[in-house]
Amino acid sequence: MDLEFLQTVDPQILVGVAVAVVAIAIGAIFLFSSKKPRGVLDPENFRDFKLVKRTQLSHNVAKFTFALPTPTSVLGLPIGQHISCRFFHDPSLSK
Repeated sequence: MDLEFLQTVDPQILVGVAVAVVAIAIGAIFLFSSKKPRGVLDPENFRDFKLVKRTQLSHNVAKFTFALPTPTSVLGLPIGQHISCRFFHDPSLSK
């Protein structure tokens, strides 16, 4: 391999290219090594969440608000995704 072209290149350009490559490498390491907080949802298992509020929007539509386990918990559901809810009726808890 002939490396004559490196002898004619300005050393300042080589230093600039080297600094840019190192900066990109450090940025890529930082970007890919940062951990995102794990969500409280598990796609394989149902979890219990306390129902905090129920707002009736129409005769057949309601908005449910559930509490997460801790105030700093993250749901972990991507935008545009959905969840499945499961309900077990306990007659002893009915009004």
